[in-house]
Formats: sequence, C-alpha cells, structure tokens
Amino acid sequence: MTDHRPDPFEILGQSPVPKPRASAKAAALAAARAVYEEAEAKKNAGSTQGSNRGRRHMSIKEILKGLSIMDIRIPLGTTAVALLLLPLGYQLYSTTAMTSVQAPPRPQIATPAVEPVSPRAREEVADIAVQQAPAEVAADSDALAAPEPMLLESEAAPDMRMVAPQSMPAPAPAITPSLSAVQTEAYGGAPVGGLAKQSVFADEAGRMAPLPSGDEFTSFDEQRLKVAAEEPVSTFSIDVDTASYSYARRMLEDGYVPEPDAVRIEELINYFPYDYPAAPSAEVPFQPTLKVFPTPWNDKTQILSIGIRGYEPPAEAIAPSNLVFLIDTSGSMDEPDKLPLLKRSFALLLDQLSEKDTVSIVAYAGSAGVVLDPTAASEKAKILSALDELGAGGSTAGADGIELAYRLAEEGKTSGTNRVILATDGDFNVGIDDPDALKQFIAKKRQSGISLSVLGFGRGNLDDATMQALAQNGNGNASYISNFAEAKKVLVEEVGGTLHTIAQDVKIQVEFNPALVSEYRLIGYETRHLEREDFNNDAVDAGDIGAGHTVTALYEITPVGAGQVDPLRYGTDAATTGGSDEIAFLKMRYKLPGESVSQLIEQPVTPEVTYDDIALAGSDAQFATAVAAFGQKLKGSVYGADMTWAEIEALAKAGRGEDEGGYRAEFIRLVQDAALLEPDAR
Repeated sequence: MTDHRPDPFEILGQSPVPKPRASAKAAALAAARAVYEEAEAKKNAGSTQGSNRGRRHMSIKEILKGLSIMDIRIPLGTTAVALLLLPLGYQLYSTTAMTSVQAPPRPQIATPAVEPVSPRAREEVADIAVQQAPAEVAADSDALAAPEPMLLESEAAPDMRMVAPQSMPAPAPAITPSLSAVQTEAYGGAPVGGLAKQSVFADEAGRMAPLPSGDEFTSFDEQRLKVAAEEPVSTFSIDVDTASYSYARRMLEDGYVPEPDAVRIEELINYFPYDYPAAPSAEVPFQPTLKVFPTPWNDKTQILSIGIRGYEPPAEAIAPSNLVFLIDTSGSMDEPDKLPLLKRSFALLLDQLSEKDTVSIVAYAGSAGVVLDPTAASEKAKILSALDELGAGGSTAGADGIELAYRLAEEGKTSGTNRVILATDGDFNVGIDDPDALKQFIAKKRQSGISLSVLGFGRGNLDDATMQALAQNGNGNASYISNFAEAKKVLVEEVGGTLHTIAQDVKIQVEFNPALVSEYRLIGYETRHLEREDFNNDAVDAGDIGAGHTVTALYEITPVGAGQVDPLRYGTDAATTGGSDEIAFLKMRYKLPGESVSQLIEQPVTPEVTYDDIALAGSDAQFATAVAAFGQKLKGSVYGADMTWAEIEALAKAGRGEDEGGYRAEFIRLVQDAALLEPDAR
C-alpha cells in the first residue's frame, strides 16, 4: 500500500516562512539528540563483527589505540547519519524560529544555543511539519514576508561564528568554517578569509576604513612644519628597520588598509636598496650623497635627499658570529605563517653562516629552556633537527627567554658579532610586566657588546611597539617576515646588514640657512627624534648601520618667499646669507664598532647638488620620493594629499631602474592595490 503522506521537508521548502514556534525548535533539537543517543547506544552494546579481535583478522593497519578499521565502521556510520541530520534540524529551526535583534555596536560572535530536552523519536520532526499546514503558514505570510536581520544567541559553539560588521545594519547570519582563536582574533573577532573581508567599509570621502587587526603599534604624531628662522636645527637617529613596509604590504595584498600608526614612512623608504656610492674603507664606513630637487606634490617646495651606504667588508675580513636564536613557541605561534615559517627562515640564515660561526637555540613558552647549546654552524643537521622539534603550545614568558638567551650569548662570546635574534609574533604577556624594566635590561646587555634583533611573524598578536623598543634599545634592527620571500630578502640577500655592524650610534643633524630656506619638515623618523644637544653627547644611543645597508632621509624644504607661515609682526629682519650660498649644513656622527668616542662627518648643501627637474636627479631620487608620497597618502597625511595614486605610480615607474630582485615592481603593484582600497577623492 502506497503511503500518500506528504513529504514534510518538501512542504517546508515550498511554503513561506512561518511564525517562530518554540515547539519546532524543541522538536528539531530532540530529533538530533535522539539520533546521537541511538548511535551511542549501539556503540556501547557492541557490534556483531569486528569487536572481538580473537575471532578473525579484520585490518592490517591498527588505529585509535588498538581498534581496527572495521571496529569503528558502525559507530562511524551512525555518527555520519547524525551529522547529516543535524544541519537539517538546524535549518528547520532557523526557518521556523526567526527573531530580530538590534545590530550590536561592534562585531560579536553568536551561535545557536543547545537546550536540554528529553529524547524523542525522529518522527516528531515529520509530525510537527505536517501539523504546520500550508493554510496556517499562508495566514502568517504577510507578517513574515520581510523578516529583519538577526543574530542567534548562544553560549559556545566554536565551529559556528557569525559576525555583524561595525557601523552598518547587521546582515543575515552567516556560518563560517571553524578557525583557531588566533585566526579569529586577528581581525577583531572576524575569521581570516571569511566574513572579515566583507567588513571593511568606505567612509563618506570614499576612503576604506582600516580593519581592527588585533596588532598594536606605537602612536605618534606626524612631523610638523618648522620655521627655519625659529628652529634652524633638525636632529634625529638613523633607522634601518623595514618592518613597517612588509607589514603594510601584507595588509594591502590581503585587501585591507593598514592603520595609520602602522605606516612609518622612513621604514617604507629604507626597505629598498639604493645605488649610493660605497665607502672606500672600514675606517670611514659611509659618505653622504646629497641632492635637492622639486617636490612632485607641491610646486612651491623642494626635496633635500640625504643618502648613505654602509661599507661592505670582504668575506675573509668578517669576524666570527655568535648567534642565539630566541624562539617564541607559545600557543599563539601555532599558525602556518608563524612557527613553520620561522623554522624555514632560520634554515635560510643557517646556510649563510660560516664554519667559524656558532648557533644556540632558546625556546620560551610558559617557561624558557635551552633547545641547543652553542654549536658550530657547520653542524647543520644537528641545528636543523633541533629547529624541527620545536612545537607551539603554552603561554608566553618572553622575559625569561631573553635572560636565558643573553646568558648563552655571554658564555659563547666572540670578538666578532654577538647577537640575540628574537623571533616572535610579539606577544609578551608573562614575565617582566614593566616594559621600561625590560628595555633597561636590554640596554644594559647592549653595553656589554651583545645586541638584539627582532623578527616579527604572523598577525593578530603583533606587539610592534614592544618589538621596536627592544630592537632600538638592543642596537639591532626590527624586521617583519610576512612570507618566505621576505625571509630570503632579510636573511639571505641582506644578511650582512642584518648581522654585521659597521657603524654604531649614527646621528644626523641638519642646520638650515634661514636666508634661503623659510620652512622645512623631516618626512618620517617621528620615533627617532633627538634633541639638539644629543648630537654631541656620545652617551645618547642612536641607530646602527650594518654592512651594505642603505639609509635615506628626505626633507621637504620651502625657499624663502614661498612659505606658508606668515612672518612675525614684531620679529627681526630676515637673516642675511653673509655671502654664503649654502642651503643647509649637514653633520653626521658615528662610532666604529667597539669604540666609545664618536667620529664626525660634515658637508654643506650647496647649489651644485640642486636639480631643476626630478628626472635629472636620477632614478633613486624619483623612486624614494614616490615611496614617501605613497606613505603620506596611505596614512592620511595632511601633506601631499593632492598627489593622485596614478601620479605616484607614474613617478615610481619612472624611478624603477634596473630593479634587481623585483622589489620596485612589487611596490608599483602595491600602489595599484592601494588605489582600489582608497580611491582618490572625486
């Protein structure tokens, strides 16, 4: 006899959305629980085959602590049925129990709650569906035609995450695949690659709002315009860090705008190598290259470019290196772009070391420990094996690890480079809680001849402020390793600059001639400012330059007569040149490695280094200025806002030059990405 009973799910699929029914919710959950309990009961009762290993041989490969493959066929089958029916039950509940709630003020995670119900037969689903007749549904269709967006309330279900973007009405809930807490928190609670990429919205001006990333950056104000007659002297420490550029690149390539404090313009400019003349000897490790040319974003101003390139000693003249790898193995490092990438990066560095060098490894996660005692770099298999055994897990005790790493560095100290290389996602939440105390510890160790460099990995926990402070106080450099290509650049192509210091405490001071320059501003270097009196004080720490490093600093200067600042009503007459045609006067101080007394370099900025066209200043001048314009526009600077993305791209293309390594071509693609995310105001 044929059963003409209608298919309940077909009825539901063809009917309008009914009113919320508590009974439907209970029935759906009861059905799912009933299937699960039935599966559990069968598993506990045992099966007719495969449960007695003595009767017959059922599988060659034993799994799950002695259970054979056939031992788990029946439980797997019933569990699969439960997993198939559970979404159907949830769908039934979702379509019959919709409620509306107000969109939250910030992204929140919400999941369906599981209420305790009595076990019921699966037939309850069909009974409830049939009782919800089409006529009854039709009667309520007007009220349910346009249900408001909603978020489900729950206690916990980490495999179902729904996010409502900030500042817009909450969309209908979406379920994303299960992700780790680190992946989810990396974007303020939104899963990476999921709904988060739809949660970046343009403001009224068409600019894309930066998405909260969970990373922390030092807050700073942009360099202000200064009047040369009032403040003619500018002093700062050089900076060879490049972390800001690689971080901003990763964000843009992933379709996000980096937050303004993540954009440090000098680190963008200094990411790229420039063809400045090399120094002839180690005794004078660099010579400045000066140029003055028109500003591309302001026809009333000029750019003063100061460039230096560190001396590159021959391989046989490089002293041995004593390196201690301090590796963060806390739970937050358990991501593909963190600990696994870190291991491959250090393997690259290992290939660049000589048999004279030694390597030690310290890991920290909850408590610090020595993974590898000082070992000759020639024993690569032993070192790689120690790296390979590292696993992520536990909390972070960064300070304990640092103390242990410095102790190993002290024990293996050599006449050459003694450096701790800290590799972390930047999470220091256990150990020395006072950041100032940690900085003082690093600075004290620096005085003993042991430096500290920091390599940042991953996203979501990146404490850039602490990483920068540690690197600066440790006379090292900070880099952000976003991918394997970046690891190759930092640890292979630029390994000399990363490991071998050729000049320490390098300071720059520029005095502008008020008779020719009315105003000036230093582009970037906000976190590297020094007082005027610090320049001659050898006790004041400054940045170091590694072998082959190039450093560029740009000033935007305004000739007399074209300034933005009105002269004082009761001020003195304009300064006279006194017969000098100097635009400015440059001073540079540095210490040779191991010395405590600084050396002085002086050079005037004269009309001989002035160019009427930026193209005549050369490709390096064009490209560095394009990067500066890019950084200003990306961070929303009040300067250079009138220069369009297309103009920046054209200037970068004009300054691309030979581009060995393709880094300048990559930058041009980044400009194009930024133009899509932050279109020019129309």
